[in-house]
Amino acid sequence: MTGKMFEEAGELRDLLFTMMESLPGGLLLADRQGVLLAANRKAGDLLGLAGTSLQGRSCYQLLEQVLGMPADQTGPLRRPGGRLTWAAGPGRKKGAVHLAISRHELQSPFQRLAGFFLVVEDITYLRMMEAGLERQKRYAAMEEMAVHMTQELKNPLGSLELSASILKRELREDPDNERLAGQMLRAIRTMDHLLDNYVTFSSLPAPVPARIDVRAWLERTAARLEEAAREKGISCVRRYGHQRETIVGDPELLHQLSLNLGLNGLESMTAGGELRIETGTAAPAAGRAGFLEVKFIDRGCGIPEELQERIFDPFFTTKDRAGGLGLAIVHHITEAHGGLIQVASRPGHGTTVSVLLPDGGGRVKGEG
Repeated sequence: MTGKMFEEAGELRDLLFTMMESLPGGLLLADRQGVLLAANRKAGDLLGLAGTSLQGRSCYQLLEQVLGMPADQTGPLRRPGGRLTWAAGPGRKKGAVHLAISRHELQSPFQRLAGFFLVVEDITYLRMMEAGLERQKRYAAMEEMAVHMTQELKNPLGSLELSASILKRELREDPDNERLAGQMLRAIRTMDHLLDNYVTFSSLPAPVPARIDVRAWLERTAARLEEAAREKGISCVRRYGHQRETIVGDPELLHQLSLNLGLNGLESMTAGGELRIETGTAAPAAGRAGFLEVKFIDRGCGIPEELQERIFDPFFTTKDRAGGLGLAIVHHITEAHGGLIQVASRPGHGTTVSVLLPDGGGRVKGEG
């Protein structure tokens, strides 16, 4: 800066505040004691500060209040260079978000200016990417196991099915034993069907892209869900807020994805209540294409936090819910479309599953 700019304090102040407002991350400016001096608009958005008084507030107490952060968790920020990450819960107005907060000391040549600033960054997108990579590692081992198991068991099961069919035919004059042979044959065919599911899981077909009308896709799913919901007195509510009318994806695979998520939500609920399907458009980071966000929100039993990262694992189960491949296939379909998936849940309050699918267009075969 030039000497002239230092002499014009008003212009310098305006320049500094303009710089603060132009930063891509949130910024909280504090004095030596941690009392807030200023906060930019991005910090207000990330922390949900609308309607919150900042004057004379300690930055530590503010974080404890708006993020529900215990006092002992702010310890790292009380030291120079401190950093912490925090997951703000789904009860927030804008939904669950992962934040990284770091402290940086003010470097000023003026003795009377001293303090620090906190940088607040939204790392939700990065955390979702990390979670997806971890699941991919687990899936790779499970897929290999599924292939080997299928190869080892298919031939013996085929022989057993043939033998059981012959035995059933030979026992036509003996109704009781014929019935037993029939039960054996059905059990063998059930096992064979399960192996076919494993094969589907281990080699999910590549998406065949087409242009999909988002509302029509989800209305088709809702129509199927309403049949199951009606028996339990549950209403299926749709709230559409997306900007692009269409996305590019595989219609049948995405229908399977949304149907699995909806049925999973219904299974977690008792009689009454509502299952919500909501859409919106999200841009997770500057410079990236937007995403179509599809949320399935139930008011069921919820999932403990320590189990939430495992619900997309094949055959994962809780004590009150059967395990299967439904959510694992949901994850596969999401990944195959270049998307991301996230779950937020509180026991006794329900679960929100959010699927982010690229909505940046793209062409399909035959389009000009």
